[in-house]
Amino acid sequence: MAQHVATLLRKFGADVRLQTLAPGRTSVVGVFETSRRAESTVALVPHLDTVGVDGMTVPPFRLTRQGSRLHGRGACDTKGPMAALLAAVGNWARSRRRLAGRTRWIIAATAGEEQGSLGAEALMASGFDADFAVALEPTRLRVVSAAKGVLRVWIDVPGRAAHGATPERGRNAMFAALPLIVALRDEVAPALAARVHPVLGRASLNLGVVSAGSGLNVVPANCRLGLDLRLHPDCGPEEALKWVRAAISAHAPKARLTLHRQGPSFVTDRAHPWARKLREVGRGWATADWFCDGNVFATRIPAVAFGPGGIEQAHTRDEFIEESELEAGVDAFRRLLEEGSLAGAEKA
Repeated sequence: MAQHVATLLRKFGADVRLQTLAPGRTSVVGVFETSRRAESTVALVPHLDTVGVDGMTVPPFRLTRQGSRLHGRGACDTKGPMAALLAAVGNWARSRRRLAGRTRWIIAATAGEEQGSLGAEALMASGFDADFAVALEPTRLRVVSAAKGVLRVWIDVPGRAAHGATPERGRNAMFAALPLIVALRDEVAPALAARVHPVLGRASLNLGVVSAGSGLNVVPANCRLGLDLRLHPDCGPEEALKWVRAAISAHAPKARLTLHRQGPSFVTDRAHPWARKLREVGRGWATADWFCDGNVFATRIPAVAFGPGGIEQAHTRDEFIEESELEAGVDAFRRLLEEGSLAGAEKA
């Protein structure tokens, strides 16, 4: 996929480089310079990878049509939005406005977004810079100007194995975890929900995994809990971890906490010239509970998420994008490239 996108971008006239993170994990960066002095640099950032395909009810790797819907893994997240962008870039690149513009455009197709935004993290670590970044996600062409951060942790509650016929000789890790599970539900989750951001709303906690036991006749020696916390600027990871650790200390003091993933929230000013320009070609404003490459870029670059398709279809068994939505995405990206190239988004 990276090679395919790189070939297209070179065909359109971009200066292309590849950044390989690991075998099968390569990001593509294509730069469209101007013939005049660039007044701003804008990065458009789709991601190349998808989630897995287990349980899909449509062919995952072959685009199929059912009425007005185009089905396949990545149809909306984010191969569809990327296709819309590339179609718009192909037309724009052959126009007079491409070289006459005052905006340097970067198409940065990242690897590993679904695996902790590995490609975006690597780009930022390499010194990647721009005046504005647009992470392509299925937002129904609304400009997502704020998104929650993510904190995911594992908690291992120890026990002692024994035969199921003599449970008194062991210590059941599942039973040992129960007081902590109740505390997470009745103490930590409400405390997070009480922290309300004026834009992003409530922080939250989800107990997504409870894993223990190897058989009906064995006392489980460990019970693993997996937590997914969604945070915002007024409730950061340090505070959230403090509450989780306090619950562990009070209810399962022998448990061990391991950090799985952490990513920042972001809030980008809707008055930013490029955010306003994107709003002009899109359908309004939005915020998001989910995490994407935009959160990573926003640590140093004003960023938003934007693209055709609905996030409710992402990762689903019959993932799809409506053909009309795809066409609307092409038009929106075309207008952004043509109008933004000339105006420089008010010299942002």
